[in-house]
Amino acid sequence: MSVSIGAGVNAERSEVEIQNIAMEFDAERRMFVPVERAIDALQEGQVLVRVTCCTICGSDLHTFTGRRAGHHRGVLGHEIIGDIVGWCGEFSPMDYHGQPLRVGQRVTWAMSVGCECCFFCDNDLNQKCDSLFKYGHEANEGHPTGGLSQHCVLIAGTPVFPIPDSLSDAVAAPVNCATATVSAAMRLVRQTQRLHDSAGLIVGAGMLGLTAAAQLHEAGAKQIVVLDPDEGRASLANDFGATEVIHDTDPAHLEQRIMDLTDGRGVDFAIDFAGMTSAVESCLHSVRLGGVTLLVGSVFPSESIEVYPESIVRRMLTIRGLHNYLPKDLEHALAFLDRNVNRFPFDSLVSRTFPLSQTQDAFYYASDQRPVRVAVVPDSL
Repeated sequence: MSVSIGAGVNAERSEVEIQNIAMEFDAERRMFVPVERAIDALQEGQVLVRVTCCTICGSDLHTFTGRRAGHHRGVLGHEIIGDIVGWCGEFSPMDYHGQPLRVGQRVTWAMSVGCECCFFCDNDLNQKCDSLFKYGHEANEGHPTGGLSQHCVLIAGTPVFPIPDSLSDAVAAPVNCATATVSAAMRLVRQTQRLHDSAGLIVGAGMLGLTAAAQLHEAGAKQIVVLDPDEGRASLANDFGATEVIHDTDPAHLEQRIMDLTDGRGVDFAIDFAGMTSAVESCLHSVRLGGVTLLVGSVFPSESIEVYPESIVRRMLTIRGLHNYLPKDLEHALAFLDRNVNRFPFDSLVSRTFPLSQTQDAFYYASDQRPVRVAVVPDSL
């Protein structure tokens, strides 16, 4: 089937048949299956993007290993960037800033798309929209909407963002998941705590934890403590603004170290990006009176923990959860990377790149070796 694509403002539509190869995920066999077929005709307002890079996120690995459910024969991958091929419509669609998009423009886009008119969208919770659409999390129904594909179709209403020329593909690809989620975390912490001169604990030295250390460093935090049981990963935090790196996870040792660093008070806030019950407990035990514990990493089923209401009341704690982000957080994330691309070595965090045809090997490598990020790119690149 041909794809009707507008080339610009008042441009005549052209009928183009675009073949595509997508790596569909067979959830029963835990295998990626290459499927080649023509992209269905675009609908009004949809934008076609040629994928140039997709990085493998931790949640992709959770789906791959069966820790979380995924659509059978869907196209995974949501940390995506690409070049605009065209769109369906007489007029050029606009980016998040109200500027017309251009064919060939390098872009990224919000991972979650809300309707902008339901109860949750009206209450600044667009990522929990009643009719939420999430890239890399949907069934493949003729329009590939995940990054493990040669092309990705953006639904109408998707917030699209141009990528600054300063950012390489490896640096830019994780921005619409990891970096934007960290920006959302900082926004929530700021609602009750100041970041400048603060003391914060970050649990997990993956892409999110390292990015959080860098954002706190830029914000002027005084103490940036990063905890990860993997000594190699923990040591990476030194290059991303951490003032203290801990890989000893013994609860008594950690509590004593936190007390020593904060004059016996505890940290102003603790953010968990790991999702393990022990990590959550470490965060709850490490914050001071009036402190904040923000949980981000618990995106898969886990064991329960004991929480004592009296302790929360007497310590006047705030416990918050964060899942995904708002479009304005992605805007902040791109600006942060643009300002700091030469300040922190984000380009070193993608340790290996695989062609699309070797997606299965990329996931095996990411699962076995646990690098911060692995990238998948089209075979022709």
